[in-house]
Formats: sequence, C-alpha cells, structure tokens
Amino acid sequence: MTSEMKRLLLASTLLMGLPVAAQAQDTAATSGSDTDSEAAPAIVVTGSRLHNANLEQAAPIMAVSAQEMKLTGQVNVENILKDLPQVLPGTTSASNNPGGGVATADLRGLGAERTLILVNGHRYVSFDTNQIVDLNTIPTALIERVDVVTGGKSAVYGSDAVSGVVNFVTKQDFDGVQANANYRISGRGDGGQYNGGLLVGKNFADGRGNITLYGDYSQRKAIKQSARGYTAVTQTDATTADGASYLAAGGSDTIPAGRIAINDRDTYKFGQDGSYSVYDSSADAYNYASENYLQVPQKRALLFGQAHFDVSDHLTLYAEGQYIHNKVANQLAPTPLTGTYLLDTDSSFLSADSQALLAGKDTDGDGYTSASVYRRLTEVGDRISKLDSKAYRGLVGARGQISGDWNYDIYASFARTKRVEHQYGNVSASRVQQALLTTYDSSGNLVCSDTSNGCVPLNIFGAGNISQAAADFISIDTVNRSTITEKVVSGAITNNNLFDLGAGPAGLAIGGEYRSEHGSFNPDEALASGDVIGFNASEPTSGGYNVKELFAELDVPLIADKPFIERLEFNGAARYSYYSTAAKSVGTFSAGLVWAPIKDISLRAQFSRAVRAPTVNDLYSGSAQNFEAASDPCSDPDVTATSSLIASCVAAGVPASSIGSDFSDSQIDSSNGGNTKLREETANTYTFGAIIQPQAIPGLSLTVDYYHIKIDNFITAAGTANIISACYGTKDNGYTPYDTSYCSLLPRDSNSYAITGAVDNLSNSGGVKTDGIDFDAQYTIPLAFGQNDSSKLNLRLSGTRLINWTFKPIAALSDIVVDCAGKFGLLCSNVYAKWRINGRVTWATEDVTLSLAWRHLSPVKDDDASTPYAVERIKAYDYFDATASFDISKRFTWNIGMNNMFNRKPPILGDNQEQANTYPTTYDVYGRTFFTGITVDF
Repeated sequence: MTSEMKRLLLASTLLMGLPVAAQAQDTAATSGSDTDSEAAPAIVVTGSRLHNANLEQAAPIMAVSAQEMKLTGQVNVENILKDLPQVLPGTTSASNNPGGGVATADLRGLGAERTLILVNGHRYVSFDTNQIVDLNTIPTALIERVDVVTGGKSAVYGSDAVSGVVNFVTKQDFDGVQANANYRISGRGDGGQYNGGLLVGKNFADGRGNITLYGDYSQRKAIKQSARGYTAVTQTDATTADGASYLAAGGSDTIPAGRIAINDRDTYKFGQDGSYSVYDSSADAYNYASENYLQVPQKRALLFGQAHFDVSDHLTLYAEGQYIHNKVANQLAPTPLTGTYLLDTDSSFLSADSQALLAGKDTDGDGYTSASVYRRLTEVGDRISKLDSKAYRGLVGARGQISGDWNYDIYASFARTKRVEHQYGNVSASRVQQALLTTYDSSGNLVCSDTSNGCVPLNIFGAGNISQAAADFISIDTVNRSTITEKVVSGAITNNNLFDLGAGPAGLAIGGEYRSEHGSFNPDEALASGDVIGFNASEPTSGGYNVKELFAELDVPLIADKPFIERLEFNGAARYSYYSTAAKSVGTFSAGLVWAPIKDISLRAQFSRAVRAPTVNDLYSGSAQNFEAASDPCSDPDVTATSSLIASCVAAGVPASSIGSDFSDSQIDSSNGGNTKLREETANTYTFGAIIQPQAIPGLSLTVDYYHIKIDNFITAAGTANIISACYGTKDNGYTPYDTSYCSLLPRDSNSYAITGAVDNLSNSGGVKTDGIDFDAQYTIPLAFGQNDSSKLNLRLSGTRLINWTFKPIAALSDIVVDCAGKFGLLCSNVYAKWRINGRVTWATEDVTLSLAWRHLSPVKDDDASTPYAVERIKAYDYFDATASFDISKRFTWNIGMNNMFNRKPPILGDNQEQANTYPTTYDVYGRTFFTGITVDF
C-alpha cells in the first residue's frame, strides 16, 4: 500500500474508534491519474449526494464509530451524541417533566426540530407531530458509524436541516451471527439498564446480495428523585432580612393541607380540624420533588431488517424495514388543585373560626364564598403517565448505472408512529366544584347539594381529610392518542465523472422529491374540554401538508498541482421547494470552496441558505395548557417598586397594597398552540476553517472551523417570561413597558391576582444568531511494546467555543434580546457553556484497549439580570470516564468501565432550575456509573 493511500485511509476512517472531523478524503492522488483513480475507491460522504474519492467537503463533519460507542458503555444513542461538543442535550432519560421517554439531538442549541436525523441517508420515523426522531429507536449494535454535519444542509436534504444533519450509517454487508448484551448500574445500586440483541447477516450470490436482520430488547429501571439527597427536596430561593438570597427547602404553594386566597393579600392554610392559620411560604411549601422520576423507566423491543441485491450493473434493489415498540412512564407529584371555587361558609368540615372567616367574605349573603383554592390532592395519588408507542417504517429502492458514468437512485418510504398515553391521577374540575357544594339531608348527614353521578362531599380543608370515596368521585383517568405519518418518494441521477478541467473529475447530481406529512393528536374528551386538572389540558391536533422539490448539486475540481494550489475545488447545491402551506415557494442553496495550497494544509469555506417549513404541530396544534417558569414582578418581594411598575400592576388589577406580597408561584399557568399563518424559517450559515495534516508528523491531524448562523422567522413560543417583560418592562429599563398590548396576554385571577392562563402561542420571532469555533486535534503514535511488540497511543481533543447566541423572542420588539452565550436559566431554557471540550487518551494492542475520557463544561451565569437568584453562577464541570476492552480470539469481546469516575454531583439550583433542582440533561444526576458488555461472534 502506498504512503498516499495510507493517508487516504487515515483521513476517511476513525482511529481507535474516536470521533474525528471528516478530513481530506484524498490526500492521495495526483488528480486525474487513472492509476490513482483505481487505487482509491469512491467514498460516500454524508452531506453530499456525490461519491468522489477526491471530495473534501467545505462543511465540517464529526463522526462517531461503532468502537467509540462501545467505549462509552452507553445502551442508548442519546448518551453518546449528547457529549459531542456541537450538541446541546435535548430530551433525555432524565427528562421527566416535560419528557415522554424520548431522546433527541439538538445541534448548536437551536432546537431538535432543526436537526435532521437520517438513517443511511434517508429520513427516519418521527415520534410525534413535531416531526422529531426519537434516537432510542436506532439500535447501537447495528450502527457502523454516525456522521454529524454541522451547518445548514437544506439544499442537499430538504427542510429541517437548518442546524445540521445526523446520519446513522448501518452495517451493510454483515455476514455471520453476532450476539451482544450490555448492563450498567449506578454506584448506588439503582437505575439498572440492560439490553440484548442478536444480529444475523448473510451474503449470497457470490457477494452480490446481503440480508441482515437485527432484534433487540432493552429495559431501563426508574430512579426517583428521593434516591438522591440533592434532588429529594425541592430547592427554592429565599431571602434573608438584609436582602441576601439563599437556597432553602421549599416547593409549591399548592399544599396537602389546602390553601385559599380571598381577595386579600393574606392567604390561609387549614389544619385537620378545619381550623385556619396564615400561610407562610417559607415554612409551609410542599415538597413535590421526591416522587418525581430522576431516570425515566423504559422498555423497548426493536426489529430491524435490511437487504440489497445487485441484479446487474444497471439495477441494485435495496430495502429497509423497522418495527419499534417502546414503553415509557413519567411520574409527578399528586395533582395540584388550583382555580376559583365556591365554598360553603357553614361547611361542617370547617371549624367555627373558619366558618366565620368565610362568612365574613360572603358579600352577597348567599352562603357561599368565592376563593382561589390551592390544594395538593395527595389522597388521589401520584400523577402517572404510561406511554405505549409503536412505530414502523418500510423503504424500497433501486439504484444502478444508466449508461456510462450516469447513475440513478430512487426510493420510496412509508413511516408511521402511533402513541397511546394512559394518564392516572387526574381529577375533574366540575366534579370538584360539585363535591364542594354541600347541604344536609333529612337525617342530618352532610351530602352534595347535587347528588348526581354519585357525588360524595369533598373535604379539602386539612391534610388527609379527603375520603377514599370522595377521591374516587373526583378522579378521572384519561387516554390520549396520536399518530404521525410520513411518505417520501425521492430520486436522483448522478454523474461522478461529468468532465475534467485537469484537476479531477467533476460530479453532478440532479433529482426530485415528494414528501407528505400528516399528524393528529386526539386528547381524551375530558382533557380537550378543559375539565381535567393534573396533566395539562390540550385541544386536538389534526392536519398535514406536502412538499414537492427539485434539487441539484455540483462538485468541480478547478485547479490541481500548481504552485500554492495543490488543489482547489468548488461545491454548490440548490433546491426549489413548493409547500402546500403558507410557505408556498421557497429556495435554498449552498456554495463552498476547498483550497489546499500545499498537501499538508486545506482551507475551506461555505455559505448556505437553509429553510425550515412549519411542522404539523407548528401549524395545527390545538391550545395546550402549560406551566412555564417565570417571575411576576408584581409579586416579587425582592423587586424595588417603581412608579411605572406600580402603575402597570394596578392597571392589571393588582391592588397597590398587594404589590410585592409574593402571591404568585414560580410556574405560571399558560397555554400554547399552533398557528396556520406561520411562515418558513430562513437561515443563513457560513463557515470557514482549516485542516492540517503535516506529512512530517504522521498520525497528526487538526481541524479548526468558524461558524455563523442567523435564523430569521424563528418559530417558537415567545415564553411567558418574555411576554411579562414586554408588558411590564425589566429591571434594566426601570420597568418601563415595551408594549402594553402584550398585557392582554397575561390575565390575572380576581382573587389571588396571580397571572393565570397566559397566552403564549407559536409565532415567527425576531430570530436567532449564533457563532463560534469548532476544533478537533488527533495524534496517533505507534509504540514498540504490547502484543507482538506493537501498540498505538491515540490522543484526541475536540471542542467548541461559543462566541455568541442571541434570541429576539418577539419580532415586533427588537429591544428585547436574550443573550445566552455563557448563560443558563429560564430565558435560555438550557445551558450554553462557552467552552465544551472532550478529550480521550486510548492505548490499544490487537486484543486490548484502554481508554480514559474527559468532558469539560465552562462556567455559566444566570441569563436574567433583572431577577436576583440564590445561585447566579454554575462553576466549571469536569467528568472523567474509563473503559477497558478485551478481544478474545477475535470472537469474544468484553467491555468494562465506569462513567463519572469521581462521582461529581450536579450543581443545585433554586427557582432558576430546569427540573430536579438542576439541569439534568446537561449535568450528571446519577453519580458514578459502572457498565459492562459482551459481544460474541459465532
């Protein structure tokens, strides 16, 4: 093998199974030489439809091999991808509220819906009407590698590829039988995860065909927040007498004893005897954390099949099929009963003093008092959601030679996911009101005034006072059903030897695609009616759209083997799309250059225009209840009241005497819904960087790339916190309202004065801008010891430096800008560390591999300067993982290792947390974890 060919292989594979930026796929080669062309087979590169051994893309690529996945010891793909520097954690196994038991990929922190997930270059099956892929449905044992292309790729792959593409490439010609099993458990002995799979493949017809089948079963045990001291008790912000903030045990103002507010700045709680006392949030708040899941349980069965057969040079048939059955559960603390209800002033459930209190508030003398009720229904039990998801996908295609260098590839796919969710622990609001209105029958027994439906009087005054019969009467189990269906027909004609300008063959791809998306969400009738309290109420969703597209891609080597121009190549792509929605006609394009002044150095640059059309959920989702974390300045005792804030709060219905009296919870009741008038997002992305592979230092490679992304018409809900800022202003601007028209979206309860039912529907926002620098360095050193006196040491360091990440949540208010670079918090909804770095040292012989990994997150500060929190800064975090792998006789491989070796605990936060007192998708909440796995080849 020539030294040039060795460098080619070095650039296109992964050393020791470590992630590497896709390098020059051709350091070989004197361009245009027939000998070189035959020596270097065509290389398929994610991010391009062209297959060209001389193609180095202008867009950066990171890759993860099958060996890297084994070294992590992770059962699911989610935990592998989330540690890549370019990926911010989306939904993971630690996501309980919200969650749903799915796993998503979020490149650049721009949202999982802007990252396109492919399997073998084709769209995969989505799990809901947001058209997002659940990574847990992709089996790790069948994956050959994962390519992560950062930057807009809409021109090549279509809508959704705004922040980039993640392409899972499966093993194509596996021949044999392979069994695998993996197990991992925390150092506390809980949260066990295991999976087992069987891979069977057969080449036939002298290697012209292959059939591969894979079956897999996985199970993940639950961990409750009560199992960790740092998550067992809800942490909230408290204030000392001198105004200093600190963390304190706390929770929700909706308590098991029951709390009411009656047109007064004071609120009252109840004892078991029906007596009342003044509620003290610092002492009486309810700890809702302990019963919540810290690790969501999961059971998954998966079948995956693929086949291909070369009929002739002109026809290769191929097919894929998947079936995934996924069961997950979420668990929350018992239902918080909130809302305005009529209460009997002479109820026998109340003490004489409590009866007098309510009677004194009965302004019309009818025997009833209207009050805002806050009662945790512990007698009903925890809220439990059990989600059963069944997904299937089929794909058939044909490819081959048309004539000469012209080839074709056409395929059709069908994918559908059906989800059924059973919810337990909900209550009926109408039945609660019915059970609260009581009277006495002829025998002197307390009964419901309306005895229909078998009504039982409800005693909400005092913890534990709700009878089992009353709990059964108000309880209501609900069932939700959803479906998402995708149909794709796509075809392309390619020529990888269109012409030659003397620097190598040019390539051309042209084609068309038709795609149809249709989804529905059918909530339980009670949920849709708004009568259910517990899990969030929601209206139905139903709708769909289709898109017709034409695309072209061109790669042209321009100059080669000239002074200071070892190689110069151009790559361009364009796509025209016509949507059946308001987006209508849109166009995307990209153009890039790769210039190698010498063999050791390549410089690359690319500009791309990408689009993302609104999804089914964006367009057609009905209004859904939500509880968004936000601070109400009218309620905040730490806010120094200004004349403008007082005027705004009084205009909103808050008495001046109640301003700053802490009457609002940290989660504000809101509603979110779709918008059929949404326009498409448009993203402009440019990148430029360098690839260095010095011939004088074999085994060394370095890539550095700068990226800049600007997304206009960014589709999102503005966020209740930002709507509040628009209405009332912020501390930074002296609480001067930006636009008082937004105050109409923030209605207040007439008794408690708290914001209730904030309207936060999807809209085209003012957009997002982000830029930063990615880097990846690797050095492989051959060593003269180990088995057969030969081994290799691989050193790798990769990371990203986030320079800027800003968001304008409201298009009409350009003054409201959320700056997230180096920040975390309620406005950014994630952790945007400026530095995210991964390093790994691996020593390997033929049969033994030892590896040590390092993961680093730089410090971050809270994103809301106007609100003082107990924790305003999270310090830098470092995690270390160790793995050992032993290959016995090339048939039996054993992996063993641990993650989070030094048992680093997560940062503990108060009111500015995501969930579980921290950001559990970013920071490790489980502690030290041990894993082991075996692979047996028969």
